[in-house]
Formats: sequence, C-alpha cells, structure tokens
Amino acid sequence: MLDIEEPLVKNKKYPFFKTPRLGGSRRIRNRLVQKQGLCNISLKNVPKQRRKYFSDIFTTVIEMKWRWCLLYFSLSFMISWSFFATVYYLIAKQHGDIEQIANATWTPCIVNVHNELNAFLFSFTTQTTIGYGFRYPTDACPLTIVTMCFQFMWGVMTQTLMAGIIFSKLARPIKRAATLIFSKNAVICLRDGKLCLLFRVGDMRKSSLAEAHVRLQMIKRCVTYEGELLPFHQFDMDVGYDQGLDRVFVIWPITICHEIDERSPLWEIGAEDLKSAKFEIIAILEGVVESVGSTTQARTSYLPSEILWGHRFEKLVHYKKENGQYNIDFGKFHNVYSINTPTCSAAEIERLRTEGTFNESDYQMYPPSDNKLNLLDNDEMSPVRDSMDLSNQIQILRRDSDEDPDAGEESMELVDLGIHHKCSIRSQSPIINSTAHLLQPMHKNSCSVRRGMLAPPASHS
Repeated sequence: MLDIEEPLVKNKKYPFFKTPRLGGSRRIRNRLVQKQGLCNISLKNVPKQRRKYFSDIFTTVIEMKWRWCLLYFSLSFMISWSFFATVYYLIAKQHGDIEQIANATWTPCIVNVHNELNAFLFSFTTQTTIGYGFRYPTDACPLTIVTMCFQFMWGVMTQTLMAGIIFSKLARPIKRAATLIFSKNAVICLRDGKLCLLFRVGDMRKSSLAEAHVRLQMIKRCVTYEGELLPFHQFDMDVGYDQGLDRVFVIWPITICHEIDERSPLWEIGAEDLKSAKFEIIAILEGVVESVGSTTQARTSYLPSEILWGHRFEKLVHYKKENGQYNIDFGKFHNVYSINTPTCSAAEIERLRTEGTFNESDYQMYPPSDNKLNLLDNDEMSPVRDSMDLSNQIQILRRDSDEDPDAGEESMELVDLGIHHKCSIRSQSPIINSTAHLLQPMHKNSCSVRRGMLAPPASHS
C-alpha cells in the first residue's frame, strides 16, 4: 500500500478526521480515542438497534449511566407496587369488603383494606416482606393468596436483579482502568543506536495486574496501489512481542519501547516530518484484576504533536534507606528532558551507517581507552577514544542514583552496558577494588546521575 497524504484519484486534501470548523476556515482534528480511553465514535442507521439492545437487557442496563439505572429500578418498584395494589383493591371490592366496612361479623379478603391507599400499603409491605401485622390476608379469598405468591416471586427477582446489576457496575473493569495512567507525551530517542518510540504507563494501586500486556497501533490514512482509500488503516507497532517484552509487570511505572525498524510505520519519519504528519498512535494495556478476576483494558492515544523528538523520561523511582522502600514520585510521571538525538529518520540513520558517515560517538557512551575513571553528570556522553567491538558484553562502574547522593564510594556499582544482548551473553565482573583508588571525594556534593567507566572491557566468558 502507498503511504501517502493524498489519494491518487482526486487532487483534494482529505483530512484524517472530520471535525467541525471553529470560527473560520481552521479545522481542528478530533481523536479517534480520547486521552481517557473513550472511543470518539457514534453509531447511525443500525438495523433493529433497540431490539438488539433489549435482547441483552442485562448488559444494556450495566452499560447505562447510574442516573438512568437508578431511575429505571425506582420506576419498576413503583409500578410493581401500584399494579398489585390495584389487583388487591379490585379483589376486595368484588368480594364486598368495601361495602361491609361497618359489619363486624364480615370476613374480608384482606383485613383493614378499605380504600386505594390501604391496598397500596398492603402491596408495599408484602413485596418488601415488612409485615407490620395490621393488614393481613384471610382464607376468605384464595385469589388474594395466589396474587401474593406472584408478587413475592416478582419482588425477589427484581431485588436480585438489582443487586446483581449494582454489584456488576461497581466491579466493572473500566473502573479499575481509571487507576492506570499513561504519560501525556510519547518521546523518540536513541536506545543502543536505534531510534525508539517510548511512552510510560503506571498503576496507582499497589495491587498489580496479572498477565498484563501492551499493544500499540497506528491509525493512518493510506491508499492502495489500486486507488482504494483506507481512511483508518491500522498498522501494528511491535513492542517486543517475539521477545515477550510486551508482557509487563506494572508494579512500578514502566517505559514501553517500540523500536523503529524496517517494519515500523515510523521508519521514514524524521523530526521535521513529524510536525506535518497525520496519524494517531493508540496504546492499549490489558490485564486481569486480581481482586475480581476480570479483564480490564486501559487505552490512550498520541497525536504527532504529542510526540517529543529528542527527549527522555525523568527518573521517578528512588530508594530510601530510612524505611527500606522504593518510593515512586508520580509528580515526575510526565516529566521529560531533552537529549542529543539525530533529527533524521531511522531509515536515513541506517543509510548513513551503511555508508560509514554516521558518527556514533556523538550519541553513545563507551569506556575510554586510558586507565582513568571518568565520572559524568546529567547523562552526558563520553567521547569514543578508540574503536571497539561491542559484540562482547561490557560493564561500567557507576553511582547508583537511587541512593543518597551524598553516599560514599560504597554506592558505586557495576552495571551492564547495552540492553540488546543481555539474554545470551554473560561476562565476569571486574574487581571494584582495582579501581577504587580512582574515585575522588568531589563526587559527594553532586545530586545528579554519575557514571564511571573502566578502561579494559570485561573478559567474555
């Protein structure tokens, strides 16, 4: 299919979404999926729509708003009480109870039912099983007893249905999805030499979702080679399905990564192209709620104007030695900061790499070739001193930024450099003591992230 902005047949600009004009000729594009996850669609000309809704009345009532649901239940009770009150009054009137009020020897169908209000009170107390003892039936009218049986069965079914619907509405998965939040913006930056689309998802509850997984799709207008216009074509955006990276453990905020490769719809989109692009990226998080065992789904969307090129998410998880817990600062959930990122597309970067004209040292951090330990602040990059083979796993010495920034040398730790080969390659850790004398006390006064790098790479095992 041709991924173009105009159809082949007509030389007319088609908007991605039809939206109302505001003020003048400016057209504002609405979302297909709102930021809160609601789908911006409306159904028209559906054949037998009302009949199909009433055929599944339970689901229809559950999906109703609370005000309409409570109104319908209130009306059902009032109609039921009024209907059976009318039946009781007609039975009493036909039996002659109304005319024999003053006759003390007369046995009525229902004691102390002389008018419509008395019949309504008897119907109300019968269906609610209150039974004050002042109005009660006798054996003079078997039809009254049969009517009471029907009313009791109807009342039990109505109350059971009401209780089940209220419980189902309260336990709906959509309510659990309200505590799943997505970042306001998505970002594009380099990860291990690959342009990646990143967005953050988190759960405000401590109870985690079981079997949680993420899906990412792009909605874009396309035209086939035969000239067929597809206004809302869905492109699948891989978030690591083959490696199982789409299955996440959302006990803390997770950054979801989509690697922009040849199969990605963002393969030929650069920073300038992103400003004029017309598409919508829909992010979907699904999981099983542990408390009720039902599946919930949270959705959001990102327009091109909400994708920040050359940015990265701030860190929000910090370890506190006072209580031994990892504190998550959701005040930084949406915060990003700019980093050095090429403005060309991923396809252009790959072409430059093939030609040997792409300077990796401007964007990557390698261990230097000398025997000194470089500690960097604010995620700065260390220039490449010598070319080196990255096929082996490398470890660097860095300060754990989760710890207290005033901590001493004991806060230094060995971490792996690079994330794309951790599953297959393991290396021996260098000895920290051999480089401990290279650490300087001046590092204790800085609160930013610092990295230290060892000169010789670890031997490959």
